[in-house]
Amino acid sequence: MAGQEQIQQIMQLYGAITQCYNHPLDSLTVNLPQCQLLGYVASDHLSVAQVAKRLGFSATRTSNLVVDLCRQGYLEQQLVPDDRRRRYLELTTTGRMLLATIEQQLPSALSVLLTDLQRPIH
Repeated sequence: MAGQEQIQQIMQLYGAITQCYNHPLDSLTVNLPQCQLLGYVASDHLSVAQVAKRLGFSATRTSNLVVDLCRQGYLEQQLVPDDRRRRYLELTTTGRMLLATIEQQLPSALSVLLTDLQRPIH
């Protein structure tokens, strides 16, 4: 049945895209959402909620990304002096170095990823 085969191909393609999106890129220690998050934080002091809105993710998913990046030493959370309930994200020195590497290596990593996705699925 042709419909079943098409559904199977779409499911395989979706799985490949999801895997590429959520797993660390070959030469980097972070995945694409983490790359995006670091880029957003580098350009603005943002809260987790503001980053979640920019990424289009839930606050919970974004918080998990932030916790992971903080644990790896790329991000830290800073309290706002006049409102101790609010925290903003800031890149660490290691995070700034990683972002520079990302900006240098991401185009070629994405090119490889897109080439892989264009291969026929069997």
